[in-house]
Formats: sequence, C-alpha cells, structure tokens
Amino acid sequence: MNVNEIQRQTPLKILFLTSSYPRTPDDTAGIFLRHLAEHLAKRGLNIHVLAPSDGASKTSTAGGITVHRFRYFLKRAQRLAYGSGILHNLRQNPSLWIEVPFFVGSMSYFLMRLARKEKFDLIHAHWLLPQGLAAVYTERWHRVPVLTTAHGSDAFGVKAFPFQILKRNILHRSAAWTANSHATAEALRADTETTGPRIIPMGVNVERFGNGNRNRLRTGLKDDDFVLLFVGRLVEGKGIDYLLQALALLPWTLLNRTTLWVVGEGQDLSRLTSFADDLGVAHRVRFWGQIENDALPDVYAAADLFIAPASGAEGQAVVLAEAFAARLCVLATRIGGIQEVVADGVTGMLVQPQDSQALAGGIEKLLTDSELRQKLASNGFLRARTYFAWETVAARFEDLYQGIVEKASQEGR
Repeated sequence: MNVNEIQRQTPLKILFLTSSYPRTPDDTAGIFLRHLAEHLAKRGLNIHVLAPSDGASKTSTAGGITVHRFRYFLKRAQRLAYGSGILHNLRQNPSLWIEVPFFVGSMSYFLMRLARKEKFDLIHAHWLLPQGLAAVYTERWHRVPVLTTAHGSDAFGVKAFPFQILKRNILHRSAAWTANSHATAEALRADTETTGPRIIPMGVNVERFGNGNRNRLRTGLKDDDFVLLFVGRLVEGKGIDYLLQALALLPWTLLNRTTLWVVGEGQDLSRLTSFADDLGVAHRVRFWGQIENDALPDVYAAADLFIAPASGAEGQAVVLAEAFAARLCVLATRIGGIQEVVADGVTGMLVQPQDSQALAGGIEKLLTDSELRQKLASNGFLRARTYFAWETVAARFEDLYQGIVEKASQEGR
C-alpha cells in the first residue's frame, strides 16, 4: 500500500477559519457553519474550527468538532466580531478600526501555530477578508491547500480598490473557491477578474424546520389571524422599513387580523420601533429580539407568510431555505441571490425592492389566496429537500475537499 492510499483511508483533517462561530449552544452567530461542521463530522471528517473569542483564548471539543478560540484585544474590550458582524460593527462604531490590525495579527498567529501543530489536510476559509488573507499566507509556510468561501458580505460590502487587490490575490492563491450564490460569484468576478467558482449554498435541517409546533407561540391569536414573519439582523439593507410601510398600507380589514413578527437583533432596533409607532402600526408589530435556535422551527410554524424585503445586496439569505423547509410561503424582493433561491410564481413571490406598495400588494394577494399560498409553500419545501438539505451540501463540500487534497498530493505538497 503506497502513501497516497494510506492517506485516502485516513479521515480528512479540515480547519474552518472564520470570524463568526456560535459561542454557546443557543448562540446563532455563524450557526450555519456549526451545522456544516456537524454534518461533515457525521461523514467521518476530522473538523477543527478557529474563531475569535469573547474572552480568553481556549480550546473545546463537542460533537466531534474541536473549536479553538483566539483573543485579539483586551479581553473586556473585544467588540469587533459578533453582534451585527464585523462590517456593520465598523460602520456603526468607526473607533473599532483600532481593533482590526490586532484581529488580523492574532488570527494569523494562532493559525500559523495551529497549522504547524495539527498538520491539516486543508484550510477552509469562510469569508475572504480577513480569513482568506490569513489562510493563503499560511499556505506559503505550511504547504496546506486553501479553499475560500464567499458568503456575500465580502463580495458586496468591501468595494474599495485596495480591498479588490487583496481579494484578487486571495482567490488566485486559493486552491479553489466557492460562493453561496451566482450573485455572490458574479460580484467577486467583476472585482477580481477570476473565474471558476463552485456554487454551493449553505444548507438547512429540513426535518427539524419541517416539524415545528404551530400552536405553541400563537397564544392569544384567533385561528383566522395572520402572522407575517421576518427573521434576520436589524441593520441597513434588510428592508425592514419598507416592510413596516407595507404593513401600514394594508386594507384596515386585513391589517386588523394581521401581526408582523420581527425576529433578530441589530443596531436599528430602536429606530425601527419608533418608525412603527410613527406609522401607527406599532400595535400590530412584535419585536422578538434574538430567539434561541432550537425555538426557531416553532416560530416559522406559527407564521402564515415569510417576508424577506431586502433593499440591499444579498448573497443567499439562509432564512429563505429555513422558511422553505418549514413549508412556509415566501414573499421576497427581486434582488441579488434571493432571485436564485426564490423562483417567482413557483417557490414564492418576488416584488421589486424598495417598493412598499408592491410589497403590500404581495402580502394582500398571498394572505387572501390560501390555495396559491399553499402551492408555493409546497414547491418551496421540495426545493429545500432536494437542494438545501445539509446532507446534500456537506456531501458536495466533502467531494470538493477530496479533489483539492488529492491534487495537492499529486503536486507533492
């Protein structure tokens, strides 16, 4: 038996490099990466994760996944990661830029040390900046191939010329790269003059989201009352302003039976609360804040219509796959990667972004046509089961890992 045959019989040892990963069992920060890691571990891969901490550096193992946390600033002053995400945190509080070089330096240091100790077969960098940058320069020293995945914000939110040069360098030096949608891939190709990404979306636990309890959270609502649902960060670009305006535009007889649930946290919460009050619909809106991940299936099950009113660029919007899996009809805007997830008139309804009147018309049409609503929801569920199931997504990433590692082995790395 030669060396290559022995290596193929040994489980692949993969490192996820990320700026966001759940810190507790109930944390939803980067939750899709934990789900991906768990399903890859179920397939027999040896998965490690390097992610920032909220406190001291530490290592822990759970569910077959080893998570290494690195500290990047004064323990009580670390504010760059988590919350609304690095880009939104920097926009909200420019003073956090002082933490950026410390973050990049600490991540790079811990990555180099971990790569030397663990001898990974592959580094999977999630987001180009700064993870992809740290990964490709580690590759120079430790000869471990790098797969870089773009999740959307790195494609749409970092456009300055110096960053375009960095992104081009990262993608050219990666053994391969993936994007969560064609929209994300096209945005990066336009900026970096690169070709050849693999389109692999983030997934959803179809069985879990398909078995929520509809009645658990509908206390106080009548059987014929409607619940509209938004799930996501309360930040610029999510279009929640337009959703609140659309709610206010509904006919009184329909509005009187309709409640909007807004699930999520973000810096726009107080502004949106005041805006709902100004529109006169505050009594028809419930801001839930962040909900534990285990409770989300019941939230989706309680709703009658899921709305993604994005007004800015979107890479994939994982919440749409969750809504599909929950057999919930989807109304969304015709923008970015949303158009790849939602087929208008087939798996949901699409309207123009930043158009409250069109959004209100879509809400009225879908709430008053139960047959159409059910047809779209059924088609969406089939789409989730055949394309977005984590088992399918994890298998696609494993195949890609195997191909990259085998090619690197043949090249003598």
